[in-house]
Amino acid sequence: MFSFVDENFDFAHKIDKARKPTEEYHKHFHLFNEMLFLVHGDISFTVETETRHLSEGDIVIAPSGAYHFATVNLQEEYERYVLKFPDSYLPAFVKKKLGTGAVFFHGTKKYEATFSSFDTYITKYDKEELHVMFAAELLKLVTQLCHEATQKAERDDDFVTQIQEYIERNLKENITFEMLTEKFHYSKSFICSEFKKKMRISLMKYIREKKIIAAHQMILNGAKKKEAAEAYGFETYSTFYRAYKNLLDVKINED
Repeated sequence: MFSFVDENFDFAHKIDKARKPTEEYHKHFHLFNEMLFLVHGDISFTVETETRHLSEGDIVIAPSGAYHFATVNLQEEYERYVLKFPDSYLPAFVKKKLGTGAVFFHGTKKYEATFSSFDTYITKYDKEELHVMFAAELLKLVTQLCHEATQKAERDDDFVTQIQEYIERNLKENITFEMLTEKFHYSKSFICSEFKKKMRISLMKYIREKKIIAAHQMILNGAKKKEAAEAYGFETYSTFYRAYKNLLDVKINED
């Protein structure tokens, strides 16, 4: 087991011992990509509204800004490698081939030797050397995965998925309950309860946090902070700043 963290990478080999019945790992998101390689365990992995039960040797990539969580049967050991890295480390052709959604790879146990080599590197190299070694292995791995057949989740046409997709398409709009009830022909209470049941987050909190994540990406791409705040419907810059800082724990300077 190991954990390596620097300013760009968070790589780890983790194992949870069997201890109790199935429990859900907290739903969360990152401002970076997360790759999971399952060594063994009984686990289903969810990214936004897509869920797959993983087999040993499967790989899943959750893109930056996507809500995700694992449902794990903790009656069994859960061992995995987790690689977290920023978009800047992905070449443009990799981003294009893998797309922006969750990507599931089945039958990729042949890459276990690559992940196992990380354990050896930890014992041989210092931190600066480890960064170079891990960066090289990551680039090689994502390039190889571009040639693997991806396993997309079956299309889920339930109305929660439709709402999530509607939100993604209309993030710059002022999305209200009235808009959603008119669009999907369900009551406000039903929409709220069903959305939270499936997404493990309240609807309005989800919309607000998605707006902040999108504004953050806009800022990273060179937009002024006030411009990003206005683009995603924040009435005042101070409201945006407080929400941004609370969610991302990142300070931003005034333009």
